[in-house]
Amino acid sequence: MLLIDSCMFIPLLRQGIDPAREFSVLARDVDILTCGVVRCEITRGLRLPKARAALRGYLDCLRYIPTLNRHWERAEDILWHCARAGHTIPLTDGVIAACALEAGAGVLTLDKHFDCIEGLKVVRDYPSP
Repeated sequence: MLLIDSCMFIPLLRQGIDPAREFSVLARDVDILTCGVVRCEITRGLRLPKARAALRGYLDCLRYIPTLNRHWERAEDILWHCARAGHTIPLTDGVIAACALEAGAGVLTLDKHFDCIEGLKVVRDYPSP
């Protein structure tokens, strides 16, 4: 299972590449997950309602990790431990990591913030169609 970070979607969308098509090969081998933070980060920047609706339709097909109190508490711990180790990471990345860890998933990302999170599997590349 992989939770795809928003930083993987945004460049594709800027280039006019359909994320559903781009991640289709990956989806053959692993379950792709999403969470509220990723959805909000991706969809807030879309200008055209039709494009937003299409992307939301794709995201609706992914396994969704709801953000429960335990996810927020785990994010608190992640952020605290990273800060003690000298790494300041954004709150959003802490929540994404907490969701992935709770689901037993890795994170597909290019973001280096995830590297300091103990126990988190970080994936940097994926097969393209």
